[in-house]
Amino acid sequence: MSKSALLDLVPEARRRIVYHEQEGRTLIETRQDVAPILDAARILAQEAPGKDFRHAAFIPDVVLEQAFREGWFHDAAAWKRWANDPANAAFRTWAGRL
Repeated sequence: MSKSALLDLVPEARRRIVYHEQEGRTLIETRQDVAPILDAARILAQEAPGKDFRHAAFIPDVVLEQAFREGWFHDAAAWKRWANDPANAAFRTWAGRL
C-alpha cells in the first residue's frame, strides 16, 4: 500500500460532541472514533522506516486537545511519556522507545 493511500484510512476528525447541562453549568464532552487511526498505525508499522524520517505514532485529536487543556502540548518530555506508555502502544507505528 502506498503511503498516500494510507492517508485515506484516516478520515477527517470523526468526532462527536456531547453537551451536558449540570447544576447550571454546560459541560462539553468530545468523543473520537479512533478505529481508523489504529488501522493506519498498524499498516504503517509494517512499512520499512524512511532513510531520514521515522514516523513514531498517530495522535488522536482528543489527545491533542487534552495536551492543550492541561498545558503539556509544547513539552517534549510529556509527549515521550505519552508515546512510551504501554496504554498508547496501539497508536505507535514502530516498537522503539522515544
